[in-house]
Amino acid sequence: MAAMIQILLVLCLTKYTISYNHIDTPYYKVILTSSYEDNMVGVHLKNKLEQDLAMKEFVAGTLAAGEMGNGIELENIKPKEKKKKEAMYQAHGFDEYISEYMVSLNRSLPDRRDDWCKEPDNQKVPVEELPATSVIIIFHNEAWSTLIRTVYSVYNRSPAHLIHEIILVDDASTLPHLGDRLDDEVEKMDKVRLIRMPQRGGLMRARMAGIEAAEAEVLTFLDSHIEATDGWLEPLMERIHLNHRAVVCPVIEEVNDKNFQYKFVTRDLEGVFYWNLDFGWREVSRDDWSPYETPAMAGGLFSIRKDWFEELGYYDDGMEIWGGEQLELSFKVWMCGGTVEIVPCSRVGHIFRSFSPYKWRTDLQIPEYNYKRVAEVWMDEYKDLYFDRLGITGQEESVNVGQYGDVSQRKLLRESLTCKPFHWYLQEKVPSLGENFIIGSGEIRNYHHQFCLDQQDNEGNEGLPVLVFDCTGQKGNQYWYYRSDGRISRDILCMGAKKEGSENENHVGLTTCDTEDIWNYDPRLALLEHMPTGKCLKVTRSPLKLWLSPCNHSDTEQKWYFTNYEEEGIPAIEEEKETDHDEL
Repeated sequence: MAAMIQILLVLCLTKYTISYNHIDTPYYKVILTSSYEDNMVGVHLKNKLEQDLAMKEFVAGTLAAGEMGNGIELENIKPKEKKKKEAMYQAHGFDEYISEYMVSLNRSLPDRRDDWCKEPDNQKVPVEELPATSVIIIFHNEAWSTLIRTVYSVYNRSPAHLIHEIILVDDASTLPHLGDRLDDEVEKMDKVRLIRMPQRGGLMRARMAGIEAAEAEVLTFLDSHIEATDGWLEPLMERIHLNHRAVVCPVIEEVNDKNFQYKFVTRDLEGVFYWNLDFGWREVSRDDWSPYETPAMAGGLFSIRKDWFEELGYYDDGMEIWGGEQLELSFKVWMCGGTVEIVPCSRVGHIFRSFSPYKWRTDLQIPEYNYKRVAEVWMDEYKDLYFDRLGITGQEESVNVGQYGDVSQRKLLRESLTCKPFHWYLQEKVPSLGENFIIGSGEIRNYHHQFCLDQQDNEGNEGLPVLVFDCTGQKGNQYWYYRSDGRISRDILCMGAKKEGSENENHVGLTTCDTEDIWNYDPRLALLEHMPTGKCLKVTRSPLKLWLSPCNHSDTEQKWYFTNYEEEGIPAIEEEKETDHDEL
């Protein structure tokens, strides 16, 4: 990932005396701050320069803080205000103080569209012929400023004839400002309706209330803390117009949760999932800004025809609160004859909270409860790859999986749609998972010391040493895969020899999965041989360390065993669905 350049503008007054100091206020000093990736080009560089200019205009007193999406920080803040600011942050999971008091509800943003998007040849349908949409925004105890800013940005940056209505669905909020004050505000707004849920229903049920009320033929779902940019809606409606079975998503950019900078996504990304069913992003290479297919979608922001959504059975009404609904929709759209696309010319900023301030049900594990429903209905034999991630190593699968409610109606829905198998979906649409099959999974255990390989898995952990600890049986950081391409992986990163210059004591560490770190494993010898070096993985207790040592068939400190191992692949594919594993 490109290094971030922090551009910090420390603002100071000129020699002129004015009655109100917009920088050094009685309560704090206002600092504009924005950070960017290295080596930006094209519209990204253009927009950066626009933000730089807005900073200078703020210094001159001709433009408010936060305009053009610049970030804001406060220095020398008075203790009373600092306490208030922290309380607001804890209440909402983002800096509501900055949002409420510093950022306009209708602030300006850069036009994030590349010139490609504006060329007549790339606009396939006249704007006046595009369908109108019902925009559905659900919320629970949302901050006033972010909710109203969301509505303003959608309304003001969309062609009037494409917005049939904006439906706000209140999922049983308890904050005072979302009561009569919101009723009065909505009364003043054109095309905006407010629906109140009588009790907390969660994301899926609240969205269903919006769907039932929606009048337009196209539904557009947005979160309640977003900012739409110029031209965001037209390219989504164009894709729906051209393909009634398309589900289309904007590029989701970031509104920083600490300083409210509108940050640019400069890479092309596709949505993916891992075998623990968490969602993630994977970089892809694109030549232009045309729409492209994505294996999965994030689920918060997308458009779909109402009749197509109805045919697909809408959301699973047996799911609870949140999570898993985006995978269910991604799976069934692809498997049942539709497409899921990302539309780069459509850009929407979203606040990604660093924690959730909301209370959830404590009698169910969320989102795992929903993931189990998705796996059981849609993943065929591959559901076992998810189910094996649950519970305790060696315990019965039924005990590990536990309850997930009745899914019989969802299975009947799938049968009625005559969908393709999940195996087809992996092969054809999910290259990150379908290119290789799994041979070994679970713990990688050395019985001599009863140690297991262990390390946390996320992109930021590249370069960390792979560790060994006592085997816990809790799976988690001790759950690994041995793949048909010879790699040993977690979900995101793989295990390889430590890099030259590394100060890690252990000889192996986490690396990306595109290196030369291939491992050969013979279950009869139980040796893990690192092919580039010809050495085998060894563990010692004193010192507690992983080594790459000359292979020795009789050395029990070099013996490793997977919880599950099957050379033909995990899971076993039914014969009528079986294809050459090289294609999987």
